[in-house]
Amino acid sequence: MKHVFPSRWPGQFLVSRSVSRMPESRRHRLHAHEILAFDPLQVIPVEDARGQRVGAFLGTPVDYRAKKVLAGVHRTQTAADTDVDAFVAGEILGLAGSFLFLLDLPGTARLYMDAAGSLPAVYEPETRRVAATSLQLLTPENAPARFRRDLYETLGILREGWFPTGLTAHEGIMRMIPNHYLDLHDFTLHRYRPRRAVPRATSPEEACGRILKNMREIMLPFLKREGLSITLTAGNETRMLLAAARPFREKAEFVTVVSDQARLDRVRADELATRFGLRHRHVPLRFATEEQGRLWHALTGYTLGGPHMQTHPTSAYLAPDTWLVGGVSGEVGRGFFWRPGDDDDTDITPEGLWARMGMPPHPEGIAATAAWLRGVRGLPALLILDLAYLELRVACWGFVTIYASHVRRMLQPLVAREIYEAMLSLPPEWRRMQGHSNRMVREVIRQGWPALLELPIGCYGDWRDRTDLLKRALRKPYLVAKVLRKRFA
Repeated sequence: MKHVFPSRWPGQFLVSRSVSRMPESRRHRLHAHEILAFDPLQVIPVEDARGQRVGAFLGTPVDYRAKKVLAGVHRTQTAADTDVDAFVAGEILGLAGSFLFLLDLPGTARLYMDAAGSLPAVYEPETRRVAATSLQLLTPENAPARFRRDLYETLGILREGWFPTGLTAHEGIMRMIPNHYLDLHDFTLHRYRPRRAVPRATSPEEACGRILKNMREIMLPFLKREGLSITLTAGNETRMLLAAARPFREKAEFVTVVSDQARLDRVRADELATRFGLRHRHVPLRFATEEQGRLWHALTGYTLGGPHMQTHPTSAYLAPDTWLVGGVSGEVGRGFFWRPGDDDDTDITPEGLWARMGMPPHPEGIAATAAWLRGVRGLPALLILDLAYLELRVACWGFVTIYASHVRRMLQPLVAREIYEAMLSLPPEWRRMQGHSNRMVREVIRQGWPALLELPIGCYGDWRDRTDLLKRALRKPYLVAKVLRKRFA
């Protein structure tokens, strides 16, 4: 494989005790650390209630209870130096949006992620540096030498693979995962939540109502800014987004990528748009040149390939002047890694969890998974599987393309701890998939816009479902092996 080293780093960043200014960058000095940021990434200084500078946000944090997107200098309501953990829990962890928070106080320096790690970060313990992608921590000379070719090829990155469990494509560089903070003194990850089982909801209907309410609250501040372009497909999460958007549906537009491989999405989106009077736009699939594909791959840190590598120019047309709204991470409420028969007493082994992620055997990956499992020992098995999905897949796969994307204003309304806690509080029977959907999804939609349930979710609902499945298996036979590993290995 021919390696490419980018000359520009749009939307990326570098954190260290001392950074050298680079072209098109902005430098921000904190107590002991500096941030080098590249447009259009936003850096928001944070002052506590005493007026002392305590750190900075990178990205787009949303205080949805106050109905605002943070900007300028953010002033918190409490002091940071009396109880750091309480300060972070009260002032930072309740925010939505895509962001990192760098806490930088005398004697304490930590990096926190949003609820799903939707603004990715990697770190290199040897040099005590953090960056958006691994190539920022390397040089054109040493990047090829530190490339993990064996792991890269085993995971089938160029096909449709990805690096789970905090691994990256380069030796000595690891990916941060949510629910952990990175101690910037010794560069170790520490889990801070959850430490115990999530209490079961006394009213699952009320929990679903909170999910719906929070999604609306998170979208509203952006509707008042540049506006919203909401993705519309045949799937579960976009149907929930549509239900949440009902009060302001006339002010938003809805977008669907059309291609031969996504006929169902176009059919269902067109039906929804026609029946409910939505302002709907088709975006044809566009393909990259070989050179564009190589650069895109490099800007992700060589962590993802597959169809995205060929079709990424499409993203430039999705929301050129608005915020693109997606439903990534909603599968937390759908038991994505669960198998039939799993319960809270199921034995979760490193090899078994690695297989549930669809991965072919590899000693380094299984060892990393074993280390992660030690941090969740004692939690119920279903919660372990849900945390694995959020931390080891969503954070390591779902968002790693953002630094190579043409979309510069992206919003994921399901990325919020309050939403995840509501999902995790639901009884297992509410979250298990029944066909192409589950009880949680249907209840959120029922409360938000019940008429949306008149059209099937995730399927045609007729003979076309069987023929489409067969065509996909014939077109990509390697996916059959991956599905078998997930369910039975």
